[in-house]
Amino acid sequence: MDIEKSLNYLFSEITNLYWINLEQSMRQIGLHSGQIFVLISLWSKDGQTQIEISNRLNLSPPTVNKMIKSLENNGFVYSRRSKTDGRKVRVFLSDKGIEIRVKVEEQWQTLENGFFSPLTETEKLILQQVFDKLKEHLITKATDREKSKYTQI
Repeated sequence: MDIEKSLNYLFSEITNLYWINLEQSMRQIGLHSGQIFVLISLWSKDGQTQIEISNRLNLSPPTVNKMIKSLENNGFVYSRRSKTDGRKVRVFLSDKGIEIRVKVEEQWQTLENGFFSPLTETEKLILQQVFDKLKEHLITKATDREKSKYTQI
């Protein structure tokens, strides 16, 4: 097998190149690429706990904690103890975190347009369908793994 010609290798190369481009793009507006996903999660549902964000993004709690601290230090979010459960800390968007959304969306669209520019609209649609199918498969596989942990007891 020629590993360098495998789908795994090609996908890894493309993902790495995309991540580099995403990082450069977001750096222009004062953010790191990982922080974007925390903001996107909060734009969808403000006031989540760090555990909820961690689960939603499929990242470890310490990783999310580090991103949130950085976002807090830069004024994009703030944290407050839950009113109903003092053990939980909820994360909220600040005005700056709400306002940066327009710039993030502009950068996101510019990056997407440039990165996928070699593809026709039909190829983009097919790629979207392929990615959706792979994502669904991986989610189902992860869910099955979680279920099997409990059935083995």
